[in-house]
Amino acid sequence: MVEETFTREQLVTLLISSALGVLFGAGWWFAGATTIPDATAVLRGLDAAVVLAFAAWVVLIGRRLPELPAGAGGGRSPFGRRYGVAVVVLVAAIVAGARLLEGVLHKPAVVPAWVLLCVGLHFLPFVGIFGSRRFLPLALGLTAIAVAAVVLGAAGQSWAWLALPSFGGAFTLWAAAAAGLLSAARPATVR
Repeated sequence: MVEETFTREQLVTLLISSALGVLFGAGWWFAGATTIPDATAVLRGLDAAVVLAFAAWVVLIGRRLPELPAGAGGGRSPFGRRYGVAVVVLVAAIVAGARLLEGVLHKPAVVPAWVLLCVGLHFLPFVGIFGSRRFLPLALGLTAIAVAAVVLGAAGQSWAWLALPSFGGAFTLWAAAAAGLLSAARPATVR
C-alpha cells in the first residue's frame, strides 16, 4: 500500500458518498425507531443529532478542498454511467422483490431484509467504479445483517424483521461514513 494525499476529486467523491450513507442510515434508523414505541421520539431525536453531527463533520473536512491538489481524472466524476446502472438495478430489484414478497408470497415482513440485501449487494460494483475497497466491508456487512434478519425472523423472532435491518443498516452505513471521514481527516491516507 502506498501513502498518498487525497485529491480534490477524491475528497469530493468521499464527501458525497459519506453524506449519502449518512442520510440513508438516518432513514433506516427512523424506520427502526417505530419498533420501540416507548422510545420512538427519543430515537428519532438521536437520529437527527447524528445527521447534524455528520453534516458538521463533512463541512469541516470540505473546507480543506482548496488546499488539495487537483486529480489526474480531469474533474471526471465517478458518479457516471456505471454508477447509474448500479442504482437503476438496485431500484428495480427492490421494487420487483417487494412486489413479489408482498403481493404474491404474502410476506411483507421480509421486505426490509430484502431491501437491505439489495442495498448491500449494490455496493459490490462500487469497488471498481470508485476504485476503493472501502465498499467491500460495507457490502458484506449490510448483506450479513439482511441474512441474519431472515434467519432470526424465520426462527420466530418477529422483532428481527424490521429492527435488525433498520438499526443494523443505520449503524453499518454510519460506520462506513465515519471510517471514510476519518481517513480524510488525516493529512495522508492509505488507499
